Amino acid sequence: MKKWITMLLSFCLLFGMTACSTGKTEVSGITEQNSENQMPNKKTEITLAEGSETFANKVAGKSGSNILIAYFTWAENTQVENPDEVDVDATTSASVLLPGNAAQIVAWIQQKAGGDLFPIIVSEPYSSDYDECVDRAANEKAENARPELVNHVDNMDEYDVIFLGFPNWWYTAPMAIFSFIEEYDFSGKTIVPFCTHGTGGLAGCIEDITATLPDSAEILEPIGIYRPDVDSAQPVINKWLEGLGFEDGEKASNMADGERKLRMIVDGQEIAITLYNTPAANALYDLLPLELTFEDFNGIEKISYLSEELPTDGEPDGCDPDVGDLCLYAPWGNLSIFYQDFRYSESLIMLGHVDSGMDIVSSMEENTAVVLEKLN
Repeated sequence: MKKWITMLLSFCLLFGMTACSTGKTEVSGITEQNSENQMPNKKTEITLAEGSETFANKVAGKSGSNILIAYFTWAENTQVENPDEVDVDATTSASVLLPGNAAQIVAWIQQKAGGDLFPIIVSEPYSSDYDECVDRAANEKAENARPELVNHVDNMDEYDVIFLGFPNWWYTAPMAIFSFIEEYDFSGKTIVPFCTHGTGGLAGCIEDITATLPDSAEILEPIGIYRPDVDSAQPVINKWLEGLGFEDGEKASNMADGERKLRMIVDGQEIAITLYNTPAANALYDLLPLELTFEDFNGIEKISYLSEELPTDGEPDGCDPDVGDLCLYAPWGNLSIFYQDFRYSESLIMLGHVDSGMDIVSSMEENTAVVLEKLN
């Protein structure tokens, strides 16, 4: 049976103030005129799925192999005649300019979970004018329309997990989302919704999508990203994905092919380390053995500076380290072993994980000499 998702049901701005906006003067006017009726700005909230452990087992070790990330974004469903004239500093402009809000989130999901991308594109593009786009969206909702789509998934049967992304348009998902859902058989599939919104949150989006899907489809807890927060939302997206089990899936995927074991010798004591199969980790492996000196940094990590720069091409933009993670901080060129949990950091590259000996790591004093060497 499908899961009915606990949602925020609240009034939102016209069109969810999410997708159709250009940053022109009249758009700002609409925002100001409605401001006294708005709820306080709704920041991003995360609630984790009840079945997360089961889902973690489902994706662990095979991230990306059976995942489709389907999304609708206004920026890919319109034509802007003069992009240079759009005020890129206005908070309402990103929706109409590529990549668009939903597509930004898509990139982070793919980076973490893998999967194939599928943009949902209508045959008749929406106007890039805010008012015209709002009017058409309102009419489509009133008519319960199903806009024609120009592209199609030929191998939907191969996907078990479908991320489904969209903006909040008129308190629900754009009608093109329902065109997409009704084209395929989602029986037995796992659906992971994500939404960009103004102050209205998810509104009726998930309820309407759930009603359209077959009873055997499993819907996991969604995430809604408040539009002004989209640019800085990657740590929130990562936390949401990890709660759904993708952290284990990502690490298992990295370790499954080409796993290497290292040891760090500290005063005759051994620390066991697993090194992932990534470009930077592979470069580190080629440098071994190394004699290093570690020092404490900020009561959170033990760090040691490398004499050679490790390549970071093809690596994620950053990571959210846990206790025991071995990382590279690219700007400084230092290895880091975290003995305290830490927040997401840009330019922090995951290399591996300490399997045993964290008590030795956490007790290392300043200028501790160590030897890092291969075991296999």
